[in-house]
Amino acid sequence: MEGKPYLDAVYNETVTVIEFEEGLDGETFFLYIFLAAVIVLLLVIGQHFLTSFSKKSSSKKQAIERGTGQSNDVDFEWLPKETLREISKNSSPKQSPRQRKTVK
Repeated sequence: MEGKPYLDAVYNETVTVIEFEEGLDGETFFLYIFLAAVIVLLLVIGQHFLTSFSKKSSSKKQAIERGTGQSNDVDFEWLPKETLREISKNSSPKQSPRQRKTVK
């Protein structure tokens, strides 16, 4: 070193790091997806409760159609004449199929 003094300049200043801001990162994207799913779930639950309360308040017994009670109530005018003849020829008493079987 031969007696020469050396002087080093020390950089003593705070370094500022600037991070590039993305428009939408993955964490924020999935947070928005999760919030949208929660909102949709709340809407479905709300609709379910609203429809269940509206059905209870306006529950009326609906008349059940039981068909014709007697054969006189049936309107056969719309059937062709050939079909009417077949019906009158093959008319059998009202029995269940098991009772119609003939025993040999």
